[in-house]
Amino acid sequence: MTQKVFDIIIVGAGPAGLLAGRTLIKNSCGNILLLDKYAPWERTVPCAEGVGKLGFHEGASPIHPSWIRHEVTSATFHAPGGSSITYTDKYGGYIIDRTRMQRDIADELASRGASCHFGQRVVAIEPQLNGIRAVRTADGNSFPGRVVIDASGPITRFGSTERIQVKHDDLEPAYFVWADNVSLPSDHIHIYAGQHIAPGGYTWAFPRGEGGANIGIVLGRAQKRQENIRNLLEAFINRHYHGAHIVQRFAGPIPCAHQRTLPMATAGLIKAGDCASTVNPISRAGISEAMLSGQLAAQAACRMLDASSPKERTAAARMYEREWNQRRGNRHRKLSRVKNSLRSIPDADYDSGARTLSAIPQSEMTMSKIFRASLSRFPRLVWALRHLM
Repeated sequence: MTQKVFDIIIVGAGPAGLLAGRTLIKNSCGNILLLDKYAPWERTVPCAEGVGKLGFHEGASPIHPSWIRHEVTSATFHAPGGSSITYTDKYGGYIIDRTRMQRDIADELASRGASCHFGQRVVAIEPQLNGIRAVRTADGNSFPGRVVIDASGPITRFGSTERIQVKHDDLEPAYFVWADNVSLPSDHIHIYAGQHIAPGGYTWAFPRGEGGANIGIVLGRAQKRQENIRNLLEAFINRHYHGAHIVQRFAGPIPCAHQRTLPMATAGLIKAGDCASTVNPISRAGISEAMLSGQLAAQAACRMLDASSPKERTAAARMYEREWNQRRGNRHRKLSRVKNSLRSIPDADYDSGARTLSAIPQSEMTMSKIFRASLSRFPRLVWALRHLM
């Protein structure tokens, strides 16, 4: 019996893969296979679950109300010396329930005709042969497909024998906990910086509701071999959230954006989400970015299916990268340079800046006022931000 050839195979059922599938079904782009080693609601890749409202609506719409734990309206930045400033964003954000969101979207895909095979660990995406790629799994199965969207995460390196991006230049370690007995307003998040707290990165405390919090730390890539990330986080919790009861611990890498030297896609193979380094390099946020890249990858896959020549398939791959760069990638590269510059800013500058900016009433705090105050008083900080000008 001839094996069924899928039009599009998606590897990975995280935000990028699921939104790719949703977009494909919406646009009726052939028969779809979704593969993942886990069901996306059983072992959701842990993260801080914080998203900006605009980016989340752009990436995830339509949004079910049950995906949102609560809205976030303001954030407090804590400088190394203890002073702080609070900023209220006019757009705000959400703390989401990622597990529920991923289950709902996976159920939606299955109900609308996608073949969803969970418990299938992909071990290889083969090079294209006669217009078909084979996706092989650990249990010996092989699934043929015309186009493959690789949304498998930051540490897989599928396509390494082809001219496509597979290596991350800026892979940072993150470690965090879910904790109870933490009192945080549901609409407020906290960010802490300092070389003694999180060298090259920052710590965070996000509310999860009902006395719970997501408390974590990310370190710069250069510091990960010099520091014990778990010890740093536990020292931070003992100092700032003494009495917190840790329920569960998580760890994983964050693939920050970089100066891309190889494309995100080639004929019949498209990278999306974390494996394409779509994460914001300053905030290290990646959920909305992954969803957007999944949508764009799906549109590129549809164009590849309709292509009548290798040249047209290559053109579809290049269009995907251009669209990503226009929407996020170009700015991410600027932010990556900003992050590199910020590493040279001493903690004293952040302390002085926070003290000065704290004099501005919270109701009047805007990004333009923050910038104007910094321009005259903290030239080293403004020099670090020159890439955004």
